Amino acid sequence: MPTHWPPIRSGLILLATLCGSAACSDARPPDTSPEMKARVDALAKKAVKDLRRVEGGSFWLGDFGLVMTDEEKAKNIPPGPDAKMRPDQLPFTDNSDNKPPRWVTLDTFYLSAYKVTYADFDVYVAAKGLPAHPPKGDAIWQSSWRRMRTADDVPAGVRWSQAKGYCHWLGELTGLKFDLPTEAQWEFAASNRTNLRMSPYPTASGMLDQGKALPTYEQRKALVRRGWTYPVGLFPASPLGFHDLLNGLEWTGDWYSTDAYATGPATDPRGPATGTQKVLRGKSASDGWLDFRHLMRYSEVPDDAVYAGEPSVYGEHGTRCSVQQPDLQPSTKTR
Repeated sequence: MPTHWPPIRSGLILLATLCGSAACSDARPPDTSPEMKARVDALAKKAVKDLRRVEGGSFWLGDFGLVMTDEEKAKNIPPGPDAKMRPDQLPFTDNSDNKPPRWVTLDTFYLSAYKVTYADFDVYVAAKGLPAHPPKGDAIWQSSWRRMRTADDVPAGVRWSQAKGYCHWLGELTGLKFDLPTEAQWEFAASNRTNLRMSPYPTASGMLDQGKALPTYEQRKALVRRGWTYPVGLFPASPLGFHDLLNGLEWTGDWYSTDAYATGPATDPRGPATGTQKVLRGKSASDGWLDFRHLMRYSEVPDDAVYAGEPSVYGEHGTRCSVQQPDLQPSTKTR
């Protein structure tokens, strides 16, 4: 799988993708005004400021409950690289595609503390002259998508190509290797770089404390309304500094396959070279109170999925960008 697209300097690649499902009559010339330049510069600085360093290391990618002993579970000891599959142990999730777990090693990378919001994405759309987002139009799927934008500071629901294009644009602005994270990187960050039985959720405490880690039922009714996600940064970050890991889905760069863990490399795995669906991680905790939701894998057609004859609404499909390098020294400056 390509790990880096050619720079989207004119927005034409992304525009061609979007025109397959949304009218492009609202596309406009890029905004090059001084006011927009100031907004772009502010967003680029914010994107770098919000990055959190994830020191490289090794861990069990996938459902590590199957390689833990009773003592390790009771004492909250992470299993080591020599752990073996244990038929007497129950898994932590009911997924089949995150088993068997695999010991992998990752290089140091950076990941944004926050998901990309609609306010962030607005700057990108205007600066590149892209169609309005959520898409305009009278179709049910278009109006439904617009209703899901309940506030400017909720995670932007985007197609995969939009997520990829936004992160690469940040790379153009900063000279850093911005991209979508791999799913292994996402899981490593959400797991705080280790495998612990007594941290079943990617929250500040490792638990689902209502009102402290995610909205209470009453808060959710007020915050979410007609959408699926709530404003970013309302609750404390995970121990590594990441917010909202259970506030909707997040795109990764990897193609999805059921056997990716079994067949992928043991160092910086990046999924298969081709596929039909992209991997999503995260998911809203309100969809169920299952433990270890951050170990669960999801997938979706990256662009223009169709259900019952209508284009899909990617309202819950958000993103946070990574930087694929061990430091924050720009390699080039493209602005």
